[in-house]
Amino acid sequence: MIIKTPKIYISEKDAIQRAGKYIKGYTKKPLIIGSEKALDVAYPELKKSLEENGIDASNVDTFTGYPSENKFSFYSELVLKYNADAIIGVGGGRVLDTAKATADLLDIPVITVPTIAATCAAWAGLTIQYDDEGSFVQARPLKKAPEVIIADTKIILSAPKRYLFAGTIDTFAKFFEIRPSLAHAKDSLNLDIAFYSAKLAYQKLEDNVFKALEEAKNDIYEQSAKDVVDAIIYLAGFAGSFQTNTGYYSFAHPFYHISARFPNTRHKLHGEKVGYGILTQLLLEKKSENEIAETIRNFSKYDNAFTLSDIGLNKENKNELKNLASQIKETFEHVEWSIEEIVEALVVTDLWVAKVKGDI
Repeated sequence: MIIKTPKIYISEKDAIQRAGKYIKGYTKKPLIIGSEKALDVAYPELKKSLEENGIDASNVDTFTGYPSENKFSFYSELVLKYNADAIIGVGGGRVLDTAKATADLLDIPVITVPTIAATCAAWAGLTIQYDDEGSFVQARPLKKAPEVIIADTKIILSAPKRYLFAGTIDTFAKFFEIRPSLAHAKDSLNLDIAFYSAKLAYQKLEDNVFKALEEAKNDIYEQSAKDVVDAIIYLAGFAGSFQTNTGYYSFAHPFYHISARFPNTRHKLHGEKVGYGILTQLLLEKKSENEIAETIRNFSKYDNAFTLSDIGLNKENKNELKNLASQIKETFEHVEWSIEEIVEALVVTDLWVAKVKGDI
């Protein structure tokens, strides 16, 4: 078993203002990369804190696109150009995954500063790699997790709630995806730890998401905000920190990864498509109608109960769905259902979502 976790994780209001204190042990001259919006929000305070701690904060690049081989090469060259000794990624999953993979290639430290909580990318010891157009290539394992994570709860809770809702569903997915693996790997301590971490994250989010958002309207970022951010980044990330040869017996993330190869789906966030994958997985697992309907109702609270057309797929186009299912089977060998079973479940999930949402 390989365990990949950060050395330092900070989540609190205005954490960005103290970032330099925690980062200075890892870099004196980093390359900072971030999306335009993320840099607008976080860079002024980050720059000030870094400089107060003797860190050169002048090497900055605005990220666009996807975590691809070309991006890793581009940023590797930029690190060499600036003679940087670490990378600081500022933003969402694409930026952070690019920063992590590039640092891994160069064997230098990486620090992540998430400005949204749409995934656990700030923590995870892997990068989801795409091509330059946004099609999934592979889940790329990294030698280690980021050294430091600076999660400013005020910045994260001030972002559009769509990101937080997507991150909530993506975190729920850890529970649904680890659960079937337990039956295939009984008495696996790492799975038990991952499962109960995911279960705790699920409960923390159910108890705190809407409270945290309501408090944020009044500029309050206290325990509820921390619980939400910790559930999505820390607990969900921790649940994925244990790497063994245990099989992959779930469907939600395989559905996300392969659907990303279909350009019409790219307007949806990671967690939004994972949500559809969860619902389809419940059908494939032959869960009760009550559990499926209740899960759809719950996802609706977070604006994340979607039909295939919402995602950008056509339930009438069986060839498209068969292509999707075939690629899932080809790419993820532990997905145990047949192509025909997957296609049928995708279509029936669409009907379930339309029916339950119509009854709400």
